[in-house]
Amino acid sequence: MLLLVLALSGALRSQPLLLIGKADATLSGAFSYEFLKSPLAHRFDEGNALVSLNLPFNASAQAQKLLGSVADSAVVIPELFARVSQHLNAHVDVSAPMFGGVAFFAARENASLTVSGALGNATFNLDTTLPGSGSVLLKGSIHMPLLFDMHWRSLSFGYAFKPSRLIELGFQVHKHQFTARTSGDLRPDLSGRIEVGGDAGNTSFLVEYPADKVYGTADGFYEGKAWSPEMAIGVGPVRLVSRMGARMEAKGHIDVTYSVPYFIDPGTFEPRFTEPDSFLASDNLRRLLDGETGKREIHIHDRLILLLPQSHTVSLDILPGRLSLSYTKVFGRVSIHMENPEKAAGARPAEDSGSVDAEGVVDLDLFPDQVICLATRLGWFHGDLGLHSLNMSYGDKGHMLSGLSPLEWDGDPLVPILDFGFTWGHPLVFNADFFISPLPAVRSGVSYAF
Repeated sequence: MLLLVLALSGALRSQPLLLIGKADATLSGAFSYEFLKSPLAHRFDEGNALVSLNLPFNASAQAQKLLGSVADSAVVIPELFARVSQHLNAHVDVSAPMFGGVAFFAARENASLTVSGALGNATFNLDTTLPGSGSVLLKGSIHMPLLFDMHWRSLSFGYAFKPSRLIELGFQVHKHQFTARTSGDLRPDLSGRIEVGGDAGNTSFLVEYPADKVYGTADGFYEGKAWSPEMAIGVGPVRLVSRMGARMEAKGHIDVTYSVPYFIDPGTFEPRFTEPDSFLASDNLRRLLDGETGKREIHIHDRLILLLPQSHTVSLDILPGRLSLSYTKVFGRVSIHMENPEKAAGARPAEDSGSVDAEGVVDLDLFPDQVICLATRLGWFHGDLGLHSLNMSYGDKGHMLSGLSPLEWDGDPLVPILDFGFTWGHPLVFNADFFISPLPAVRSGVSYAF
């Protein structure tokens, strides 16, 4: 939606573009580490029902934000209020002894992210010069709410058993569900004056672009499902857990409609007129005086592809039930990108005036390569301490996190793992967990053993 605002300034050689008002931005999300729970982590001698959730918290800050290039144009928002919060996501885990082993089920909200913002009661002031001779002065107000919301949930079904005293086997499958939606709405109310001069003469005229003429709207929704298996084997103090990857195709759409003043090309956001005399042509002048606009509709039907990597974890019980050491190797990456289904099949996309190929617009990769962790449990206290390597790329920009940490492995920064928690009571057990790094979270829950 901001493209419509910047088009009015960036397409012309301008003085600073000024927006004065209030801007609210909110970033909230949650992540559940319970998704990494081993199939062999359930007890064979008793059932258990667990309900836990992330405790919500909020942080806010007052700040100033400068957008755009100072050399050409600038968008200044003196009053920006930002909030960061954690979603209250839930996790349910039930296990019960059955047929000499233990069957279990879990429903988890693995991750969620919401980004929202609103620019309201803003005064728009564009005072710019045209190439050659002339000027454009537009003033008015702008209202611009934005929203992006994403959720990754899963259902897990599994069974573990002990064929002998020293051997444990476990298997579970995860049904993943991904949803994402986005929306935006730009409603400016602008009026002003255009002055042009050249060989054909000089003229000055009033222009008006109310919210029903110049606007922008966006709406999109994606949904996808996938299955992934997980296997585990334990021999004495050694355990191996193999998590298979998954490829999830989220199908949906993004529809964008916008209208810009006539002197801006809605397809390229470039000025239609390259010379001031062009404004004075009878046909162009009539359109400007009538407040004519250029409108465009964009429809994106590309699939949103999510990739979950394959990982294998080897752990050793140094002190059974008290201290263990684990090492995880990740093959692949956590990826989210746009893919055109017709192009992927080798066919030429159908030509449609409103259809757009969005490949490359969303192209994010996370590389969690290796993880080493020391876990301890001493009575009512438990904790984890370790390191994992992580890097990120977006589009053609790779290794974006390199150099951010003094510790690196093959060019990837090493990120610390630190969390601790407490449990007390039996058979009704209360627990609290505090995750410090890599993603902060505060989690509380209650379980009942039967």
